[in-house]
Amino acid sequence: MSDHFMCLLDPAERVTAWSREAEQLTGRAANDVIGSPFADLFLVSPPAAVAGLHAPGGHAGVFVRQDGLHLCVRVRRHALSGTGTNADMPVTVAISRDEPDAVTQVGPELRGALDSLPDGIALFDADQGLLHQNARFDALAGLADDILKQGGAARTILAALTRGEWTMGEAARLVVPDGWSSEILRLGRTLALSWIGLEDGRFLLLCRDITDLRRLENRARFLEQHDDLTGLANLQGLRLQLGTLCERTSEPFAMLYFDLFGFKRVNDSMGHAAGDELLRIAALRVRRAVGMGDIAAHIRGNKFALILRSEQGDQAIRRFARMLRGVLSRPMSVLKHEVTVGVAIGVVRFTTDGDDRDTLMAKADVALHCAKGGSDDGICFYDPELDTLRQRRMDLERDLHHALAREEFTLFYQPFLNVSSGRIVGVEALIRWRHPQQGLIPPGEFIPVAERMGLMHEIGAWTLETACRQAMDWPDTIMVSVNVSAAQFRHDGLVDNVETALQRAGCPPTRLELEITETAMIDDVPRAACVLKRLRAQGVQIALDDFGTGYSSLSFLHSLPFTRIKIDRSFVNDLHAGDGDGAAIVRAITSLCGSLNVVATAEGVETQEQFDYLKGVNCSEIQGFLISRPCPAEDIGPFLEKFNQPKPPGPLH
Repeated sequence: MSDHFMCLLDPAERVTAWSREAEQLTGRAANDVIGSPFADLFLVSPPAAVAGLHAPGGHAGVFVRQDGLHLCVRVRRHALSGTGTNADMPVTVAISRDEPDAVTQVGPELRGALDSLPDGIALFDADQGLLHQNARFDALAGLADDILKQGGAARTILAALTRGEWTMGEAARLVVPDGWSSEILRLGRTLALSWIGLEDGRFLLLCRDITDLRRLENRARFLEQHDDLTGLANLQGLRLQLGTLCERTSEPFAMLYFDLFGFKRVNDSMGHAAGDELLRIAALRVRRAVGMGDIAAHIRGNKFALILRSEQGDQAIRRFARMLRGVLSRPMSVLKHEVTVGVAIGVVRFTTDGDDRDTLMAKADVALHCAKGGSDDGICFYDPELDTLRQRRMDLERDLHHALAREEFTLFYQPFLNVSSGRIVGVEALIRWRHPQQGLIPPGEFIPVAERMGLMHEIGAWTLETACRQAMDWPDTIMVSVNVSAAQFRHDGLVDNVETALQRAGCPPTRLELEITETAMIDDVPRAACVLKRLRAQGVQIALDDFGTGYSSLSFLHSLPFTRIKIDRSFVNDLHAGDGDGAAIVRAITSLCGSLNVVATAEGVETQEQFDYLKGVNCSEIQGFLISRPCPAEDIGPFLEKFNQPKPPGPLH
C-alpha cells in the first residue's frame, strides 16, 4: 500500500497545515510542526537544489524519521498561485513512499489526505470534471448538490461561486490561467479561491476561509487612521484626508483646530478615566455638529481638528465655529460629576491661507495659538501678521530660558501716596526684562510666556529676593509691594520662598506686601485662605489686586485676610467728574474698605481731578503718573528724600 500525505507551506517554506496522515507517517504531531520550517522536520538526502525543489517530477531522496526508520520518498511542491520559487501563496507538498505517480489516482489514501486538510479542497480530472471534494469545501462553498456532484464541470462550480461567466475553449474546456486566484464573499464569509494545475494534468481548487484575517487587517487599517478612544480620525488619518482634498484645487474648504481648556484639570483631579470620558463626550458632540462631508479628528490630548466642507465664506465659518464652541462648552456629566471646558478655535481656509497640507496645518496651529492668547470670542482666523507674532513668541521662549542666568531682569518701582499725609509710604516692584537685542520688554509681553513655560516660580523667587534686598536701602517707613502671578501663587513653595527672601535680605516681614489677583485664588478659595493666613502670620501684608474686575464677593473678601484692596485703573479712568458708573463703583469700594478696616489704593491716577474725587470719597492711597512713573531702584532713594520733605500746600493737598 502507498503511504503518502499532503501538507501546506507558506512562501517561506513554513508548515501551515499538517494532516493526520502526516502525523502517522512522520511521527510528528501537528502542534509541534505548524510554524516550523519544512526542511527542519526531517532529513532528506541527497539535498535538492532550489530549482529541483519545484521540478515537475519532484525531489526523490531518503526520509529519516525520528525513530531512525529510513523511507524512500518523493516530495512534490505545487504552488497555489505563481510558479517555481516565485510562488506568492502557500504551496501544497505531497510526499509519497512508493512510485511517484501514486497520487495520480483518487485512492483511499489521497481521499483521506484531502479530507484531513483544514482548507476546502476540490480535485478535478484533466477534463475538469469533479473527482472529489472534502467536507470543508462543501461547508465553505454551500453549493447545491446538482452543482457540486461527481463529474460536475469546474466551469459550472466556479461560475456559481464567483457569480461570473467563464469563457469556453475548444471542446467546451474551461479556460482558467494556471495560478488563477480570486477573493469572494460567500455565505457571509470571505473566501480565497486558488486554481492549481498538477503535473499529471489534473487540477486542484483550494478554498480558504480568510474572514478573520481580513477582519484583523481591516481593523488594523482602521486603527492606522483613527483614534481608538473617540472613533474620530487620528493625526495620520487627518493628514491623508487633507492631502487628498488639497489635490482638488477647485473645491474650497476650511480647517478648524481647537483645544479644550479644563481637560488637564479634569484629568489630573479626577483621573485618566474621567479624562477619557470627557474626550468621548466631546467627540460625540462634534460628530453631531458637523455636516455631510466634514471630517473630524482627535489629534492628541485635548486637541481636535475639523475639516469643514459644509460651510463656505468667512461669516458662515465663524457662525459654525461659535456654534461649535457653544456645543462643547455646555456642562458634561463625567463619571457622575458635572464639568465644563472652554474652547479656543483657530481657522485656516483653502486656498486663501495655503494650498498644501503641511502649510495649512502649520497655519492652523498659529491661528489656534492666537485664539488661546485671548481673542475676543475665542476664535481666530489665520492672518499673515500672526507669523511675525509667533516668531517673536518663539524668540522670547528661547531667550527666557537664559534670562535669569544672564541677569537680564531688573526691577522698576512706582510709589504710592498716602492721601491724608501727602507722603510716599510704599513702592510697587515692577519687573522688566532688559533684552540684549530688543531692549526693555514690559511684563505684559513676557510674563504670559513665562507662565506657559513654567518659569514663573523661579522668576517670582528672584523678584521677591531682589525687592526685599533693595528695600533695605530705603527708609524703614517705606513698604515694598511685589506682584505674585497666578502660577507662582499656586506653587506649593511660595510661603517658603517669601521666608527665604526676607531672611537673606534681612528685611522685616511688615515691610513686604504681596499683591495677588482674584483669578489666582478663585479656583481654590480654601487653599488660598490657608496660604494667605500663613503669610499674615509671618507679618507680611496682603493686597487684593485689580479689585472689581473678576469674581469678587463680600464672602470672598471676608474669608481672606487682605490688608489692602487696589481699585483697578479702569474704574479710575471712568470717574467723569464724579457722575459716571466708575465714580459710583469707586465710592462703593472705598466705603467697603472703610467697613472692613483695610486700605483702599486707587491705581492709574493721572489727573488732579481724579485725585480730588478720590480724596473726597476717603480713598486711602493713590498710585499713578500723577505721583511718579515707574523708575529704577537707584532713583527711588533720591525721589523719596525730595518728595517726603515738608512742603507748602499744593494741588495734591
